[in-house]
Amino acid sequence: MEDSTWKEADQLFAEYKFREAYELLVASRKQKTDPDYETLWRLCRVVYSMSRELAADEQLAKQLAALIYEGFEYAKEALALQPEAAKSHKYYAIFLAEKTGIEGLKERVLQLSTILRHLRRATELDSSDPFAWFVLGRFYHKLAGLAWFQKKMIHTFTNDIPEATYEDALRYFERAEQLQPNFFPLNHLMLGETYIALKQAKKARPFLELAANQTAPRTADDREAQREAKALLKKL
Repeated sequence: MEDSTWKEADQLFAEYKFREAYELLVASRKQKTDPDYETLWRLCRVVYSMSRELAADEQLAKQLAALIYEGFEYAKEALALQPEAAKSHKYYAIFLAEKTGIEGLKERVLQLSTILRHLRRATELDSSDPFAWFVLGRFYHKLAGLAWFQKKMIHTFTNDIPEATYEDALRYFERAEQLQPNFFPLNHLMLGETYIALKQAKKARPFLELAANQTAPRTADDREAQREAKALLKKL
């Protein structure tokens, strides 16, 4: 019964039917007396995808916050159940980042080293997951793009954050793309943005064109990638 539920949830997720997958998994969870890791990590995955859709609409900020806190609880429980599973660390890092983003800059800064530690652990435990490498790349990209005074402020709270560079970010985005080419338009966008930051516009263009020329963007992330890539291409 459990296997069939997971397979159905996976199929719904693959078809971008996030709400249906979520409701199926929540119903399955309610029927059990003990926590179930396979259900929990799938809930993390679908809740994150649902949150990305809500994030596109500022009027849904309260719903988004509630969903992120819900996802964090699933991620925390999954990590407690399977502390050596890559998905546990990946989703814990993702939801901790999202949660602290709601709670304010100081809390986000205080948790940066924890987020990074779990992202690195996720890639150590499963080096074949392109999305984990993408998230790690985006973490480094954001740090590399901070102004000097922002970096100084971070170091007043913690000394555990590396001196991130765009070269670091590029390496992780490239790793994701090598593992599964064309898996995520947002990775194409980030490759383009990173090459631009490194003043290599010629290398940026092919990736930006891939993101911009999607024929059927299916998610909020796909649409964001398309919109931002088109804007950057106009500037090249």
